[in-house]
Amino acid sequence: MKRRNILRVLGGALIITFASSCAGTPKPAPQAPAEQPAVTPAPAAPAPQIEQKAPEPPKDLSKMEPDQATTDALASAQARAEKSRKQAFDVQSPTFFPDDWQAAENQYLGARDKAKDKNMAAYQGATKLYLSAADAYDAVAKKALPLFADARQNELDQARALAVAAGAEKLVPDRLAVADAEVAKAHQQYQTGDYYGAADTAATARSRYLALKTGLDAHAVKTTIDQRGFASYDPSNYTLASNKLDQAMAFYDQGNVPGARDAGDESLLRFNLALNKGKEMNASSLGKAAVNEKNAATELKANVAVKDGYDNASNVLSQADAAYKAEKYDDAANLYTQAEQLFASVRATAADKRQRALDAMNKADKQ
Repeated sequence: MKRRNILRVLGGALIITFASSCAGTPKPAPQAPAEQPAVTPAPAAPAPQIEQKAPEPPKDLSKMEPDQATTDALASAQARAEKSRKQAFDVQSPTFFPDDWQAAENQYLGARDKAKDKNMAAYQGATKLYLSAADAYDAVAKKALPLFADARQNELDQARALAVAAGAEKLVPDRLAVADAEVAKAHQQYQTGDYYGAADTAATARSRYLALKTGLDAHAVKTTIDQRGFASYDPSNYTLASNKLDQAMAFYDQGNVPGARDAGDESLLRFNLALNKGKEMNASSLGKAAVNEKNAATELKANVAVKDGYDNASNVLSQADAAYKAEKYDDAANLYTQAEQLFASVRATAADKRQRALDAMNKADKQ
């Protein structure tokens, strides 16, 4: 019994011993770190010395050649100023606001003079002046625009009235409608802010009205020539005028308004020349007839037999000659016709008196 207990104790001890040997040698207990000796910091290295440079003196731009960017900026500013200047002029800014226009002009001219010096300072100064001038031109143009528009409307109304008075509504209503459509377009452009487009369209409309007026005037002169039978007196001008009138209407229909006006002007000129030639030749012919009647009356001693009537007729003939010399051919023609009739009357009176005198003599001889 005791033996078994002893064996159990020994067995347990062996087991514990075996387990301890398998677990390895136990780790030593941690020791506190040894105190380090104090380290004296090394002296700081001196900061590197930065060399202080003296400030550069300001550049003298007046002695520098302008670079490409400066040159381009000047060109751009000049182009803008010139565009604004033209637009302001086109809406008659100098007329409506002369002081504002002159102020803008002074800046523009100052910029142009300054740009003559080819250096950076001059170019930069000129650029600023050009831009300032452009703003000034734009401002005065904006002020002038409503006044310009009113003036153009008045001109349109007047031009249309001239065309209508010449017969446009009756003779060429379709062509008149084309001009009216241009006016409507100009109003629409103005309402949408396209002011300069509106001005151009209004100018075209006005030219159309005036082209119609001139063409119709030429047509009226042609009609007069035809009615009075004067075409044969100046066939060259009459033919050329007719061709130009046809050309004017063709140009109008094609939209070539300047061409229509030029051709219409020449047509009117040529027709007037032909008409005037016809009037001259007509008056000359009537003058010859009056002189022939005077001579016939003189042969019958009408200047004695019907002195008062003869003198009156002679006075009218003198007035006719004066009108002819003054190239008032229609007046001369009327006076020549009147003189011829007066001379014919006194000639008839003289002839009647002569006949009665002869009859009396014959009767006396028979007695």
